[in-house]
Order: sequence, then structure tokens, then C-alpha cells
Amino acid sequence: MAIDNNKTVNKQSNNHSGNNDYILLTPQEIRAELLSSTSKGMGKFKIWASVLSILVVLGILGIVLKAILGPNNQKEWGYTAAITAFLLTVGGGAPMVAIAPVLAKANWVRPLTRLASAFSLVGAISILLTIPLIMVLPPLVTEGARRRSIWFESMDFAPHVFMFFGLGTLFIAGLGLFYALALPDFAAMRDGSKGRRQKIGEFMARGWVGTTVQWRTLRMRIGMFGTLYFLILIYVHFLFTSDFAMGMVPGWRDAIFPMYHSMSSIQGGIAAVILFAWAARRYLKLENYLILDQFWSLGRLLFASSLLWIYFFFSAFIVFWYGRNAADQAFIDLLIRGPMIWAFIPGLLFSFLVPWWWLVWNRIRTSINGPAIGATIVLVGLLLDRIRIYVTAWSVSPEHIHDKFLKPENIPDTVWPDFTDIFIILGSLAAFALTLMIVTRFLPVISIWQAQESQLLTKPVKYIRGHGILVAKPD
Repeated sequence: MAIDNNKTVNKQSNNHSGNNDYILLTPQEIRAELLSSTSKGMGKFKIWASVLSILVVLGILGIVLKAILGPNNQKEWGYTAAITAFLLTVGGGAPMVAIAPVLAKANWVRPLTRLASAFSLVGAISILLTIPLIMVLPPLVTEGARRRSIWFESMDFAPHVFMFFGLGTLFIAGLGLFYALALPDFAAMRDGSKGRRQKIGEFMARGWVGTTVQWRTLRMRIGMFGTLYFLILIYVHFLFTSDFAMGMVPGWRDAIFPMYHSMSSIQGGIAAVILFAWAARRYLKLENYLILDQFWSLGRLLFASSLLWIYFFFSAFIVFWYGRNAADQAFIDLLIRGPMIWAFIPGLLFSFLVPWWWLVWNRIRTSINGPAIGATIVLVGLLLDRIRIYVTAWSVSPEHIHDKFLKPENIPDTVWPDFTDIFIILGSLAAFALTLMIVTRFLPVISIWQAQESQLLTKPVKYIRGHGILVAKPD
């Protein structure tokens, strides 16, 4: 056994030297309380679900109108590509919170694994939004000339096949991770519920009774799906950035950009998990499980990922800044100081400078609301950054797709969203939120078996002049 020095918690003392928010519960109490959380706040849930459903309908209407008014005009689909990239970034990166800390055997992450893995279900929205985008992509070969892309000497429909293969495989891997983490809770639902919920639990539990072999197999599945998900996530970001960003702009060659996109996905995923945990704590009354420990730890990860954001951005930018050939100059004129400078400056501030300054203070990080505010700032910055990248790339005229580099006279003007773009953005975000809300009605947002495991492995103790939590390391 070992003292986990990072687990000093207190919500009543300024020096965080107490452990007043650590409550010991029996496994039976944990199961009963978390199962009952799926029926809490049904009145507010119905109201919010109705509002979000209306926004989803408006989003679908926006896509239909855009498909009718400009089916082959790629400039009209820039904001759709931006919101798709944003959802892929946030929804794809969030499950990594349920993978990396678990593999590192961190105790604080146990109540967050269900919450983080639920974001993998949002992958279905990204797949649906990608369908019209992939159809509007410029053809690989026009009059015998092949445009510059990663698909040299490939079949003409390579982007279509491999993009949907990557997104579909990522969704399946995320679904497998979500189900593996939820399997013991379906058994708890089978044994602790009645009526339709009990039947659902019995069907989904698949005979789970908690034998040693079943537990060993379960942990193996979690590790397998987690590793597979991470590898596919990087692959999907590589394809998405190559086809929907760099491949749309002549002369844009950047080996770091796909990793920058992937890293910002981790940052956005952490921010999304913080906000989801904050909402679950407040509206589902889960203060006994989502304590300061989780927000403190996630706040540190968000702070670190904000520093990584500027590292990857500057690593890519410095190549173009010092290269200064025609293609490099065109890149800077287009994506930095060009038509989307209104999105670049606040995106830079909200993705790095503001969250860095906000989370650098210990009093902010060691609080419940502080990381949530920082997460909101990061998500706004991430959305603006995706608008800067994809709206600009899609506004470049396809007539110049075969040029060696983008000439200054061909740099497009600023593209502002029209009403269909606003409908699509609001509808996509509403579908994102509605999916997560529906998950909370079927399964507890806190993993029952991991909350029970955390209670069995931890004990509050006095440590030197303060207090800490003694964490057992069974494996």
C-alpha cells in the first residue's frame, strides 16, 4: 500500500488539508444510489431534450437546404467541415481520459471512465456529417491530372473508402470500450432493478456473474479496446486533416499538422470530460463520487495539454515562418493573417494563453468550478481554431487545386456563416449533448463497479500535518 500524495481533498478548508468530502459507502449503497441517478431530474431532462431535439431538426433542415442550394459548391460546406472536425476532435479525444489514466493505474479516474467512454457514441454524428462532405470533395483526377494529396497512384474513390473505414472502425472500437466498461453495471442493473430496466440489464449482461475468469477477461478487453481506439484515433485524424484541410489547399505541406490536430483532440476531450463531470455532479447530485480529486487531476491535465497546444502549433508555424518560399508565404497569408484572422487571434488566446493563465493558479486548479471555467474557454478556442482551418481551406477555389502553391491573388475573402451554417452548427452541438443526456438515462454516469472498487481500495488517513488518502495497489 502507498500514500497517494495527489489525493489530498477538502471542500471546506482553504489549504486542502482535510478530507471532509470523502464519504465511505457500502457496495450496496453505491449500487442503489447510482442506479437511482438514472431517474433523477426527469422533468428538466424532458425540457432540455425537447429543446435539443428541435435544434437537431433545424440542423437536419440546414443540411437539406445546403444540399439543395449548393450541392457541388465546396465553399458552402466550410462551416459544416469545421463543426464536423470539432465534434471529431472533442468526441474522439474524450475517451482517452478513460484509457491513459486507467493504464497508468490512477485511482482518481475510476469514477470518470463511464463518463469519458460515453463520448465514443458521438462518433455516429461525425460519420453522418462526413457523408455530404466526402461527396463534395474535389475529384482526385481531373482531365487526366491528379491533384496533390496523400492518395498518389490510388483509386479515385480512395478518400471515400478509407475515411468511412477509419471513422467506422473508430466508432466500433469506442463502442467496444464503452460496452466492456459497462458490462458489470448491466449485471448490477439486472440484479437491482425491475421491469423493463431489469430486462435490458439481463440481455446486456450476457451471463456476467463476476467470476475470476470474467474479471480477468474484462480487464483484457478494456486494455485491448483502449489500445485499438488510440491507434485508430491517430489514423482518423491523419486522414481527416489530409483530405479535408491540406488536400484542399494547393502547396500546403505540413508533416506536423496531423499531430497538432490529434493533440488538440486530447485537449478538447479533457475539457469536454470536465464539463460533463461538472454537469453530472450538479444536476444528478453525484457529489459523493465526483469530488475535488477528479477536477483537480483533470485540471492539471488540461493545463499540460494547453502547453502542448502551443508547442505543436509553434513547431509547425516556425517552419513556414523561416522557410519563406512562395508556398510558405501563401500558407501564412491564408491561415494566419488572412481572411480568418478574426478566428485565429481569439482561437490562439482561448486555446493557450487564457487557459494557461487561468489554470496556472493553484487556487483555481484545486477547485470544482475553476477547471470547468477553463474547460469552457478551451472548447470555445478549439471551435474557433477549427473554423479558421476548415472554413479557410474549403473557401479556396477548386480551380486552383492543381497549382504548385496558392498565389496571393487567389487567397479567398472572409467567409461568414449564413443561416444554414448556423442551423448546422447548433444542430450538431445539440445532437452531441442530447446523445450524452440519453446515456445518463440508461446507465449511471458513474461506473458502479469502479466506484465500489475505489471505495474498497482507499481509506482517508492523516499524513504528517495534513490528510491524504491511502490507496491500495492490488496489482
